[in-house]
Amino acid sequence: MGYTDNPRKVYGKVEIVYSDEEISRDITTNVSANSEISHPKEVHQGYDSPTAKACTMDGNSVMDGSFQMIDDTCVCGWWSGRLCGADGVFSGKPYIELSFVQRPVISWIVVGDEKLGQYPVDFTVEYKTNGKTIYSDTVTNNKAVRVKLEPKVTDVTSIRLTISKWSKPNACAKILQFYDKLYEQYEGDALQMFEVNEELGAADGNYNINSDTMTVSIYNADRKFDRGYLRSLMLLDRKVRPSIGIEKNGHIEYVPLGVFYSDEWQVSQDSQWVKCNAVDKLLRLQIKTYVGFPLTNNATLYEIAEDVFQKLGLAPTGYVISDKLKDYAVETAYLPKLSAWDALQEIANAGLCRIYIDRSDRIIIRAEDETVTKSNVKINSGNTFGYVSNITLTEFANRISVDYSEITISDNVVETATTEVRLDGNTELALSLDYTSDVAYALAESNNTNIRITAFQSGVNACTLTLKNISQTAQTAKITVSGNAIEITSRSVIKSDEESIRNYGVTEYTHPASELVQSHEHAEYIASVLLKKMHAGEGVITTTWRGSPDLQLGEKYDCVDRFGDGKKLICEYNKFTYDGGLKQETRGRKL
Repeated sequence: MGYTDNPRKVYGKVEIVYSDEEISRDITTNVSANSEISHPKEVHQGYDSPTAKACTMDGNSVMDGSFQMIDDTCVCGWWSGRLCGADGVFSGKPYIELSFVQRPVISWIVVGDEKLGQYPVDFTVEYKTNGKTIYSDTVTNNKAVRVKLEPKVTDVTSIRLTISKWSKPNACAKILQFYDKLYEQYEGDALQMFEVNEELGAADGNYNINSDTMTVSIYNADRKFDRGYLRSLMLLDRKVRPSIGIEKNGHIEYVPLGVFYSDEWQVSQDSQWVKCNAVDKLLRLQIKTYVGFPLTNNATLYEIAEDVFQKLGLAPTGYVISDKLKDYAVETAYLPKLSAWDALQEIANAGLCRIYIDRSDRIIIRAEDETVTKSNVKINSGNTFGYVSNITLTEFANRISVDYSEITISDNVVETATTEVRLDGNTELALSLDYTSDVAYALAESNNTNIRITAFQSGVNACTLTLKNISQTAQTAKITVSGNAIEITSRSVIKSDEESIRNYGVTEYTHPASELVQSHEHAEYIASVLLKKMHAGEGVITTTWRGSPDLQLGEKYDCVDRFGDGKKLICEYNKFTYDGGLKQETRGRKL
């Protein structure tokens, strides 16, 4: 069966992750002792394997070339500070304990070191509420590196693993993972409906960042959300993963529709249904601070975008930047300290980009002239409930104005930040300072030789620095930051379609300014692209149809109206509504 079949049976599923290694930022660790190299926090960070087969001096390693010396850059998990005896038994039992926000524990995982083939043989796991043990699992004669326990207990605030016997003689305990995520899947009668919105670009055609949203209504079985085991986890930022499926070859094949994060929970005592509103992770960027891109000559928009993501702590697998941005070099590139959202908006305006989240939870920066993939999905009168063609005022213009900035670094050195600090003897202090004006080549100075600046990182309007008092007594110092003033002169490029102006009069559009546009040539290119795009006022077509998740954002598809007129469109928006059946609203921009 396919999504185009009639009749068809469509299945919906929503997974909500209430606790995992990414969203559980509240976890603290306590251990009996550590080896010289030991990383207790790694036990709840989701690692499945250590990065190296560690060479140890306990008689359990051989010189066969497979072992490797490790250091603190390696993933190894917790290594206890005590060795077991020749029989594997610990005279003083090592332990590790995790504490966290009160939560139920349905299952729990204990993982040793698979590369060394070492694991706990005899051990106990205690589940505690505010320090009191409410349940425990005792395992003896274990022979597996990975053990999954299923205690099914509620209101747990900490869990302790105590190891009595190890699988190798004269070795320390090595625990790579001591954690399990908490999630539930809702489908069938447990799922009333869900709605997912995904968007490539706004309906008005501007190059804005778009944050996707979804809502889901799920069955409050046994009042578990307001009185049962989930009541302590009605928190923001829980992961919500909706999927749509259809039966193929005897089993249901699901298509994920993205990853969202809970933004609001609505639990009514008058209803058996709980409603969760969720947003994608782009919206979080409005409250995340980007410290700025340092003044750099001839940096590309690609490099600036990559810097934003790296300073946000995103892994390379968490974003995709169009290679087209490597073609845009900025002569005197910089970005001030601002929100990560605003930093990406600057890049979108300068590079004519769409910025959105794809279904794999990656941030996508897609250039206007990106290569378009053709979808096999066709929307026609046979599967359409509604068809509307729309052109807005902002989609037609025959005169385009684009501003650009000429950047000059002045010879004048200006004082842009001062602060007074007091440090006790032999202490350090890390602080950040905002500048009163934008400067280049910033320099920080201390008027007290005993208080030294040991680290200094500066953008054009803010800096971070570390101070150290090298004396034995308390000291006071005045810290001053100065630099060369940055001067900005704004210019404009105007491109017009004279024939259109003669026929229809002047309709002007001014492109949002970006200080990353710094040349007449760049501004003229932007104006030319926009004039070509907007002079005809192509507009958009919105259809409500039976739906298929196979049509993805940015793909080209065919749409035929009830009169047989066909259009080739770029998919800019999908809204999936599942309530036992599937209905989809799709907005496509005319090519």
